[in-house]
Amino acid sequence: MSAFRERQRFLRDLAYVFEQAKAFHQFHATGAHKCLSEHSMFQTVRNALLESSLSFLRKINEFFGGNRDISVSDYLPGESKRWLFSKEDSKLLNDRVMHLSLDEAKYGKIDWDEFFQRNLPEAQRRFDAFVIQLRREHPEYFSCDDSLQSPPV
Repeated sequence: MSAFRERQRFLRDLAYVFEQAKAFHQFHATGAHKCLSEHSMFQTVRNALLESSLSFLRKINEFFGGNRDISVSDYLPGESKRWLFSKEDSKLLNDRVMHLSLDEAKYGKIDWDEFFQRNLPEAQRRFDAFVIQLRREHPEYFSCDDSLQSPPV
């Protein structure tokens, strides 16, 4: 498969990643948490959504600022890599999410609701701007070949 085709298909994955990053916030914003609040699985479901959303936010942060397999500059070479989150929030996310750590035992729990309020709007803004700019500069990524859907704006 060509590099272009891989990047084209990755856009669908990136849209999925962003939707999953918003899941924890949407769980509360839509009132879905109220439907489960009395259920014995409430805390388990809430924690699973939280961990999942945080790990997806971490992936989005890496796409915009990191040096992984693929990043924003692979699509828009003139776009410089810039982390979404502050250095402190990036470190917090990297240290506390998807790793076993003594940080919670040493430093206490984190108010992840506040973290989302602080960082999700910037992630949304940057993702939307990326899609708009990519549509303008490289509409070929959004062709309907192979039933690919363009990421939502």
